Amino acid sequence: MRVYLIRHAQSEGNVMNLRAATTVAEFNTLLRRMPDLPLTAEGERQARVLAEQLAGVGIDRLYSSPFVRALHTARVIGAGLGLEPVIIEELREVVPGLASERRRTSSLRRHWIRSFAAMARPHGHGPSWGAEYRRARSAWLRITAEPAGAIAAVSHAWIISMILLALRRDHHWRVVTRDLRNAGVTIIEQRND
Repeated sequence: MRVYLIRHAQSEGNVMNLRAATTVAEFNTLLRRMPDLPLTAEGERQARVLAEQLAGVGIDRLYSSPFVRALHTARVIGAGLGLEPVIIEELREVVPGLASERRRTSSLRRHWIRSFAAMARPHGHGPSWGAEYRRARSAWLRITAEPAGAIAAVSHAWIISMILLALRRDHHWRVVTRDLRNAGVTIIEQRND
């Protein structure tokens, strides 16, 4: 089996100015909007190019995160392959818990760093890195459960990264290529030894 883990094409979230001064309320609004951020015009173009590149690969099944940017990317790819993407909830992006209102205005980058760092603290609010790692492993097991020649799954950089981390201990799979850029394709093959 060959698995194509595809990061969604460029979205509005990928072109935000990380140096922009952002209040906690604005950051929390962004966190709530994460599932709904659409593709940019460049993202639309990237998705079409990706569909053309994958047309001759022979993909049997196509999976997607439920987030708009991933699902839209998957639908463009699926249209070129004659496949309808199957939504796998576990493929959704890692979204930290809402930021504490005690924080002050700071750069968008600093808000992201603090929120992701908070996920490492035990008993914090929001998801933990451990829970997100287990979710990524569960997503991998779901998409690879049935035999196939090739499958594709459109997801997000953090989830793909955690799947790759989990596979470091799994000798049944080998990473052929790794690309976590927007519309990047990471290829993983099942070992036959």
